[in-house]
Amino acid sequence: MKWALAIFILLSPLVWSSEKPPELWSWIKDLDKSKEACEIQSSYVLQALSLENQIENEYGVYGNVKSNRVVVKCIEISANKSKLMVAVAGNNRDSVEIIRNKIVQSIN
Repeated sequence: MKWALAIFILLSPLVWSSEKPPELWSWIKDLDKSKEACEIQSSYVLQALSLENQIENEYGVYGNVKSNRVVVKCIEISANKSKLMVAVAGNNRDSVEIIRNKIVQSIN
């Protein structure tokens, strides 16, 4: 529920800033690493993508890549397993897809 609320809050400015709704591409991936390792790798991957206005809190890491909004969340499944959740939103379908795919492929 908190994840859905975070995405809604994240996307609200995008919805009102243009006439057509933004593209939203997401992915969920199981990882064989701890939540902490997932968070560390996620932070490095987002820095490599030149994430601007990066904010990290209990809801995940989020910020902007060009005109796109990005959210990455790591959830603990067990001591050595976690779940990666990625959501990217923006008005350009191609850029949203590219960023989402790059994040998901880079975190393993």
